[in-house]
Amino acid sequence: MNLKLTAIHKDANPFILGVFVGVLLIAWMGFEFFGWKTGAATERLGKKQAETAVIASQAKICSVQFNAAKNLTIRMEELQKVDRWSRAAVITKSGFATMVSEKEPTSGVAEACAILLIPEPV
Repeated sequence: MNLKLTAIHKDANPFILGVFVGVLLIAWMGFEFFGWKTGAATERLGKKQAETAVIASQAKICSVQFNAAKNLTIRMEELQKVDRWSRAAVITKSGFATMVSEKEPTSGVAEACAILLIPEPV
C-alpha cells in the first residue's frame, strides 16, 4: 500500500502551536489553581485527613480520661509546670493517650491531648 499524506497548510503551524500552548496552559492552571489532583495526590490527602480525624477523636478521648481520673488538680498542676513541648511525654507516661486495645499511643495523640487540656495562647 502506498500511503500519501496530505501537506499541511502553511497557515496551520501557528494554529497547531496555539492549540498545544493552550492545552498546556489549561492543564497547568487546572492543577495549580483549580484543584485538580492526580490519583496519588488524592490518596495521600485522604490518608492524611483520615489520620488527622483519628488523632482528633483519640485526643478527645484522652482529655476526657485525663479529666475523669483521680487527683485531677494535682495532675493538671504537674502538666502546667512542664514545658509545652514536654507535655506530650507526661501524658504518654500517664497512659491516657493509649487507647484500650493498643500497646502504644497513636503518634500525635498525646500532643493533641495536651493542647486540648491546656490550650496554647493565641
